[in-house]
Amino acid sequence: MDVILHLGVHRTATTSFQNWMLANSGILSRQGVAFWGPERTRAGLFSGLIKRADLVSAQDILSARRSTTRIRMEIDRIEDQGFHTLIISEENLIGSIPHCLSYGMLYPDARGRLERVAMVLGPHLTGVAMGIRRYDAWWASMLAVERVRGGEAATPQRLRMLAQNGRGWPCVIDAVEGAFGVRPQVWTHEAMAGRHEILLRRLAPKLSLTPGLTVAVERANAAAAVQGQLGRGYMPFSIMQRGQMTARYQAELETLRRGRRDLAIMETGGAAPGGYSAMPLTEEGWVDDQQNRGRQASGMG
Repeated sequence: MDVILHLGVHRTATTSFQNWMLANSGILSRQGVAFWGPERTRAGLFSGLIKRADLVSAQDILSARRSTTRIRMEIDRIEDQGFHTLIISEENLIGSIPHCLSYGMLYPDARGRLERVAMVLGPHLTGVAMGIRRYDAWWASMLAVERVRGGEAATPQRLRMLAQNGRGWPCVIDAVEGAFGVRPQVWTHEAMAGRHEILLRRLAPKLSLTPGLTVAVERANAAAAVQGQLGRGYMPFSIMQRGQMTARYQAELETLRRGRRDLAIMETGGAAPGGYSAMPLTEEGWVDDQQNRGRQASGMG
């Protein structure tokens, strides 16, 4: 059984991909592919595992042990049913939107969170994947989520801190690799958002997908509320800040491509990654920020 873990991340069309996988679950299952999205991971299966590392309690440890048993039994069960590939997609495993915003940096405790997941999936895990996104667009999207949830508008000081923060995607990628001992597959949101079938083929290259995969029907989400409150294409950063953040993103991508030839950066078609001058008019996957798809009140943070 090949187990592939898709970590998201938030605000990179993760929910759009999850919806597409669910919409095609019947076709995929007939080809030996099982899928666990938030409907499974937040319905108790990963209880005790989706939480800040510094807030893990004795009860969380006990819950995680029980989850480990359930997860491994479930993997064995679906393997016995003839499935050869399991794709797990859960963006909250790497961190949460409030935690990133409160610390003003990308997934500050990613490694601690993921090391706990690695202990569960380690015997089966064959691949880890994640998306990354241009900094100005990603932080603007995160701030928009905070505003919709009732947060205050970002101050100039906070925007300056986010624009200048030194923890970038290379640090997060290193944390993922350190936790799992597996080099993650990485793609850019700018190039891969919405290209679900291409993404699936890259995630699981052994698959021989048959024709008939459908386009996912988008679920009701919070996009209308965001656009109503903040306007379309919400962007709080100044032109100068956006330029600095985009230049840094492009430079990091180039460094990753040249300096980490063992790291696969998935890109295909479209404009050059990082080359978009404005936010998209419609944000993908707003529903993934509602955190209510089977979520339990405890164990999340």
